[in-house]
Amino acid sequence: MEKELVVIINGAGTNGMELKALQKELEKNDKYFVYYPGFLPGVFVGDYFPKSTTKDFIRFADETMEMMKQFKKVHLIGYSLGASTSMIIAAKYKDIENLVLIAPIIKNPNYSRFLRGLSYSLAYDKSLTRVQKIFYNEFVKRFIRVPKYHIWHLQKYLLHTKKYLRKVKCRTLIVETLKDELVKRSSIDFLQKIINNGIVERYSVDSSHFLLFDRAVRNQVVEKVASFLEEV
Repeated sequence: MEKELVVIINGAGTNGMELKALQKELEKNDKYFVYYPGFLPGVFVGDYFPKSTTKDFIRFADETMEMMKQFKKVHLIGYSLGASTSMIIAAKYKDIENLVLIAPIIKNPNYSRFLRGLSYSLAYDKSLTRVQKIFYNEFVKRFIRVPKYHIWHLQKYLLHTKKYLRKVKCRTLIVETLKDELVKRSSIDFLQKIINNGIVERYSVDSSHFLLFDRAVRNQVVEKVASFLEEV
């Protein structure tokens, strides 16, 4: 049996652990070959956050599309900033079966509001798990060390992404996080309207941007994504 390719693209500023549960669940399906790159533009390498320009993201997208040519069926999943990269790939590569956008960042976030939201969660939310608290603490410490010119390059990349949003034609699932510190509801409204394929499903989750560290919703999101890929 020829395997179907599932490409998972993570967001920026993390080490990739968020999507491991999704990766492991999809790998249980023998018909899938799951590609989850360990390094891509915008991620931390140890304690170092290398500068990523629009050219770096374009090169990553081009290299990913070249690899995709080996498969007849391709499913594409993007989380956070990785959703923007996924949309560029989906706009350029016409043979995507399904596109999944999880907490998608398509507009420049309010980073001050984001850090305040995370700090508030750490200080007052007693429902956070030990793993969530460790991750949130580490993320805040890393994020405040990111040089401002790195953020400027990410903003330029989001402007670049906007050119491709209307060109996405494949069947799409948008996972919306209702307590998101980075993504406004208006951004999801805009995204749902602008994807020009007539087949856009919006799935809302009562959680934060880091939903895949939230064990109260993680399993249901993973199951929803897995079932969406199977529906065609």
